[in-house]
Amino acid sequence: MAQVALDQPTERSTDPRRARVGLLATREIMLIAAGLVAYRMVRYLVRDDLPDAFSNAQRVIDWERAVGIFNEVNLQSTFLGSHPVVFLLNRYYFIAHFLGTAIVLTWLFVRHRDRYGRVRRVLFAVTMGGLALHVVFPLAPPRWFPEMGFVDTLQTYGPKVYDSGAVTSTANQIAAMPSLHVAWALLGAWAVVSVLDSRWRWIAAIHPLTMSLAVVVTANHWWLDVVVAALLVVVAFQADRPLQQFLSNRTDQRIAISLRESVSHQPADSVTASTR
Repeated sequence: MAQVALDQPTERSTDPRRARVGLLATREIMLIAAGLVAYRMVRYLVRDDLPDAFSNAQRVIDWERAVGIFNEVNLQSTFLGSHPVVFLLNRYYFIAHFLGTAIVLTWLFVRHRDRYGRVRRVLFAVTMGGLALHVVFPLAPPRWFPEMGFVDTLQTYGPKVYDSGAVTSTANQIAAMPSLHVAWALLGAWAVVSVLDSRWRWIAAIHPLTMSLAVVVTANHWWLDVVVAALLVVVAFQADRPLQQFLSNRTDQRIAISLRESVSHQPADSVTASTR
C-alpha cells in the first residue's frame, strides 16, 4: 500500500503548452492595450483643432455633393420616425465597435491562431493609418451641424456617451475621417468569411453593413468617412501581403525540416517498410 501511494504523483505536472498559450495571451492583451492607450493619447493631443475640423467638413460636403452622395440628413430623417430602430442603432454604434472586434480576435486566438497574426497586424495598420488621417485631416461630424437638419441621436435618444467624464476627457470628437467603426467591422467580417467554410459565414457581412448604417444615421460620420475606411482596410491588407507570404514560406520550411528530421530518426526497418 505504501508503495502504491509513493508511485502516485502528489500534484499534477504543469502542461508546457498551456503555459505557453497563457504567456502568448498575456502578451497579446498587453500589446493591444498598449496600442489602444497610445492611440487614445495621440487623438487627445489633436482634439482641439476646431477651425480646421469645420473647414474640412465643408470640403467633405462639397466633395459628396460633387459625386451625388450627400444624402446623410435625408437618410437620418427617414429613420428618425422609428424610435426603436434609432434606439438599436445607437447602441450598435456604441457597443459593437469594441465588443465585436474583441470577440473576433478572441475567437481567432483560441480556435484559429494561424490566422490571428495577420488579422491583428492589419488591425494595427488600419488603426494607425486612421490615426494619421485624424491628425492631418481633423473633421467635424455631421451631428455638429444642426442647422443642416442633423440630429445628435446619441444625445437625443441615448445613451449619452459624450456626457461621461471618462469619454469626454479622452475622446477626440473631430476624428470622423475615416470611420474606424466601419474599418474594424469590415476587418472582423473578412476574418470570419476567410476562416470558415460554411455558406453561413456570409452572415458576418451584416456587421459592417449595419455599422455603416449606424454611423451615418447617428450623425457621427459622413458617407466619405465610410468609403475611406473601406479603402484603408484594402490598402492595409495589400501592404501586409509580402510579410504574410514571407511568414507562410518560413512556416512551410519549418514543417518540411521537421518532417525530414522525423524520418531520419525512424529505425531503418520502419523506413523500409513505409516505402514498400
